[in-house]
Amino acid sequence: MSTWSVPERPEPPNNPVDERSALDDRLEYQRTTLLRKCGGLTPEQLAMRSVPPSELSLLGLVRHLSGVEAWFHAYDGKPDHLYFWDYGSTKGIDILDVTRAADDLASYQASVARSRTAVAGLSLDAVSPGEDYTLRWIYLHMIEEYARHNGHADFLRERIDGATGE
Repeated sequence: MSTWSVPERPEPPNNPVDERSALDDRLEYQRTTLLRKCGGLTPEQLAMRSVPPSELSLLGLVRHLSGVEAWFHAYDGKPDHLYFWDYGSTKGIDILDVTRAADDLASYQASVARSRTAVAGLSLDAVSPGEDYTLRWIYLHMIEEYARHNGHADFLRERIDGATGE
């Protein structure tokens, strides 16, 4: 894999049909923003750290968010799966292997696909199994999580090649 591709990112509608559509559209926008921040970069660039002592990198963020998507996975009743992002570790952000960048992207995409399937058709009032969080709360939390990390991604990308913006 030489560079990651840059996905298209449609703007969410100004007047969503309903609350669920609004949440789905905003979350997809945030997910795609993360991939756009990584687009056009080599695995080596994706693994570049911010500034010491931080171990933050774009590749680490992608791996971290693969795991964070598990908030949705709880709804499908299947066993937890850490995908590739852990490399056998309990940490996702700090251990990087540029030779596995394609695996990390595939892992992220598989995790997001599982999330979409796990909650398709569920009510926003559905409570997460074994928890007291509703699906609505999880959507809001995930949008917040992505937005925060996309802010980190802005700074990381600017440090790598000077690119700024959404």
